[in-house]
Amino acid sequence: MVRYGVGEDALQALVITLQMIGAQIYTSPYHEDGSLRAYDKEDGYGFPVPNNLRDLLIGVDKISF
Repeated sequence: MVRYGVGEDALQALVITLQMIGAQIYTSPYHEDGSLRAYDKEDGYGFPVPNNLRDLLIGVDKISF
């Protein structure tokens, strides 16, 4: 499956694409299982998510995004 983000300019397209990646990660079965890790000592993955998924954020992501 191919997905891509589109925006009015390059910056908006980048933000939308990063949010799509974050949405994929936070809604994955690996995140639900707790088997997905991005950092050794901190929770979170470093990707923003759309506003309607903010309740799924953990660790540093919850503070940053």
